[in-house]
Amino acid sequence: MLLGFRFLALVMCCFFAAASVGGAQTIRYSKPIVISKGGTYRGNWQSLDPKVPAVTVTTSQKVIIENSNIQSKGTLIYTAFRSANLTVRNTRGVALNPDRPLKEYRYPGRFLAAEEFKNIVVENNELIGTSGIYLRAYKGSAKLGETVKILRNKVRNIDGRYSVGKGRYSDKEYRLVQFVQFNAVRKISGAEIAWNQVINDPGKSRPEENINMYLSSGVPSSRIKIHDNYIQGAYAINPRVSTYAGGGINAGDGSAKTVAEAVGYILVYRNQVVSTSNNGIAVSAGHDIEVYYNRVISSGYLPSGAPIPAQNVGLYVWDASGDKARKTFFNITVRDNLVGWSIPLKGRKAQNPTWFPDCEPGKCRANRVLPGPITLTMEREEYTRWLAKLKAARITVGPVSK
Repeated sequence: MLLGFRFLALVMCCFFAAASVGGAQTIRYSKPIVISKGGTYRGNWQSLDPKVPAVTVTTSQKVIIENSNIQSKGTLIYTAFRSANLTVRNTRGVALNPDRPLKEYRYPGRFLAAEEFKNIVVENNELIGTSGIYLRAYKGSAKLGETVKILRNKVRNIDGRYSVGKGRYSDKEYRLVQFVQFNAVRKISGAEIAWNQVINDPGKSRPEENINMYLSSGVPSSRIKIHDNYIQGAYAINPRVSTYAGGGINAGDGSAKTVAEAVGYILVYRNQVVSTSNNGIAVSAGHDIEVYYNRVISSGYLPSGAPIPAQNVGLYVWDASGDKARKTFFNITVRDNLVGWSIPLKGRKAQNPTWFPDCEPGKCRANRVLPGPITLTMEREEYTRWLAKLKAARITVGPVSK
């Protein structure tokens, strides 16, 4: 059906199918779709082939995907090298096990993978078991208002575990994945990652940092804003091992030889980061990054009560690649955060809240440390605090009923 304005098409593909079983509504999925012209698309699409995305966008015209259901054994929504202008909203995305042997290195699909794009909006969606959102190489125009907005999404179990056959995942091998990965998204204005709820369950997920800024940057007048997100959980495939390098948010990642290439001009504020093992919020590279008014809480225990051997540090600023010598690591501020980061294997009240070996004088200051011990009850209270915050702000995460 053609809507009454230019370049806008509506595709209906078995949306909310008529069949129901035992009172529960079932969904009939259509085969993968390729969107080659602008428009508004609604439907239910799936791909049972890990090599074929459920939805592929091949146009630079404005595309809106809304009120849809998408599931896939590979990437759910894919667009690359087409200068995509894409909005995805009120959509449920489920990653299926690729059901392939380990030698094929297949892992749960990205909800959205976009390369060389000009405008991306992802809002009020539900992501289940996916490997998150991957955005590389911004090609948009600030004058046209082209940017990235990732807002009010409800996310469960960001998962990079490799498939090892039908219905099974590896207990050792994985891909580095994130809820949001910016890769070389440079000199972007108006970018925002906000009001998302991300919960990862131990043994059912394997993210790196939940949010990672890799060689990406805002501009001095419009920094990338990462704010008011709730992030709970980041664990090794086996959360009882001591080797795990992931965490909550890495606001600055990736070594750079020049300031133009480096990660920078980023604000991280008013987030709640809970039980993310190796780190809560990190800055390991970059310049002009400010982290403030965040709550970073971890008891160091799994929900079962078992200690987390990979538990490390709440906040850190560390020039991981020696970029000070290249003059691309500078002006990092970490201030006015609340941190409680227990290390139970070192004692009931042992903590490691902050580590600032590469903060410039006066830049890492006024961070408050909760007295130990930090408990699982305190972690649960953070989620209650989050729900109250959403209610006060009148914000709904996940799909909005029409």
